[in-house]
Amino acid sequence: MSKSKVAVVRSEYYDFLKNLREAVDLAGGIGPGGKRSVAIKVNLCDCRPPETGAITHPASLDCLLEYLRETLGDLPIYVVESNATMSRPNLLIEWFGFTRILKRWNAEWHNLSEERTHKKDINGRRFRSVKVPVILDESLVINLSKLKTHSLTKISCSLKNQYGCIPFSRKIRFHKFLDDAIVDANVAMPPDFCIVDGVIAMGGTQGPALGVPLHKRLLVAGKDPVAVDSACARVMRFNPYFIGHIRKAWEAGVGSRNYELLGQKLETVSSDFEFSRLDHLPLRVARIVRRWTRA
Repeated sequence: MSKSKVAVVRSEYYDFLKNLREAVDLAGGIGPGGKRSVAIKVNLCDCRPPETGAITHPASLDCLLEYLRETLGDLPIYVVESNATMSRPNLLIEWFGFTRILKRWNAEWHNLSEERTHKKDINGRRFRSVKVPVILDESLVINLSKLKTHSLTKISCSLKNQYGCIPFSRKIRFHKFLDDAIVDANVAMPPDFCIVDGVIAMGGTQGPALGVPLHKRLLVAGKDPVAVDSACARVMRFNPYFIGHIRKAWEAGVGSRNYELLGQKLETVSSDFEFSRLDHLPLRVARIVRRWTRA
């Protein structure tokens, strides 16, 4: 069985385009595959600025759009996200400067919660069918996620970001079976290429929104979301077998945990993303202060 290719390269935002080209080439390239448009699934799941590592950074999207214009020409490009329980991406693209980037590269913004959908039968782990935005069926789907910890799923990278394609606003209702819902979303709407931005990542036990920003200077890319997330888990010093949605996605045939790592060696980039003391220090200090003031 051939191994999936996963590229890991060092990057800052000022040289992200150069390193993106390298990572994509190492991972086998991005081609239209007969599709007549491209949809980039960003991560705008929380009302936190990009410098926190919680959401897509405008610089990474800017470079990806420039790369796609270089390689795919005038193919229509859509940047997509759906409403979430804690955010409305229609506002975030204005607040954080995405609108002018879309205009620069002639890309269109589409809120998946407002798009036309069709029911796709999948007989999944939790859902028998999923409402799929039609725009994703017609496009080459590129998943542009962040390298983050997650209080419920341990990590949040490609697979978790693709879960955000479910067009319902209150996806919090799925949290009691979140791993299964992530898998079903990827079965129904699989990405064609995955890019994980870890230039500014997020660690700690309160991710994916309130974790600790980490300057990791990393970029991970590949065609297989299970392989990419398995590599990301290793970078974050988690065992991917014990990340429920990764293991279940592999069992469901979404991708493979058998991958070839290209670029940086794992031992040169891996570090501990999960903290038990440091990120809870402000909370513990606040509790101590409250006790003193009550005394």
